[in-house]
Amino acid sequence: MSVRIAKNSGFCFGVKRAIKIALEAAKENHDIVTLGPIIHNPQMVEKMEKEGIHLVNDISQLNKRPTIIRSHGVDKNVLEKLRQEGIEIINATCPYVSKTQQYAQKLSENGYQIIIMGDKTHPEVIALKSYVEGEAIIVKKAYEIKNKKFKNVGVISQTTRNIEDFQDLVKTLIPLCEELHVINTICHATSIRQKSTLELARESDLMIVVGGKNSSNTKMLAKISKKFIETFHIEISYEIEKKWFKNRSKIGITAGASTPDWIIVEVYNKIIKCMGNINKKVDKVEDIPGFKEEM
Repeated sequence: MSVRIAKNSGFCFGVKRAIKIALEAAKENHDIVTLGPIIHNPQMVEKMEKEGIHLVNDISQLNKRPTIIRSHGVDKNVLEKLRQEGIEIINATCPYVSKTQQYAQKLSENGYQIIIMGDKTHPEVIALKSYVEGEAIIVKKAYEIKNKKFKNVGVISQTTRNIEDFQDLVKTLIPLCEELHVINTICHATSIRQKSTLELARESDLMIVVGGKNSSNTKMLAKISKKFIETFHIEISYEIEKKWFKNRSKIGITAGASTPDWIIVEVYNKIIKCMGNINKKVDKVEDIPGFKEEM
């Protein structure tokens, strides 16, 4: 019997950076806000609230307070409005997201029709399209643009999408346009989490995916895993049911890029307890079999 974690799991660089920026800012500002959840993990957002970092969802709620820009970024027009109102901006946007925004702006300025692969309701995509001159076309899957014709197209992706879906979109676009400029903006952290989840799912009889139910990259991990094996997507250890592990001997765990270490540790310890304490409890995510620290 074994319980292992996907080699690359939990907080990515961009999330670690955003949390660090927010906590350091809170030391100097006792009344500070984030415009939208800083990351897509309700438990981490709750913890930040205890540190004096308050969540607001609309600029009308800012009340001139120093404002942290979430890791997913924000509409550039909102940023400009904050500057005009003299509000202190603490920008925790992931550098990979910022780079994607720069690509979108440059391509559209050069006359390309921008096509974004992503979820049009996701905050990253809402922010991204604001950097496009004219109208961006946003699709989740390649089939959504099959019957259209284009001249010059620039195609980019929400950073947390699946690389195979992006490849399908590019393949579909090739015969539909005269010129195609492709920039792979899927984050490396997203790709390696998807790859390590896939590898572990193939070797397991059950997968537990840990992370926010509102997290795009975590939902993608669950989708990938479900193609191969029964999978449960949970946020916290209390959701785990002992009956899931009946007649199971190889359990895999994976976690999204916005999932804190302490939640992963609690999940692992609950699983081994449900399976009859087959391993010792751990205090650190690094001690879970299979974990590999990202460099």
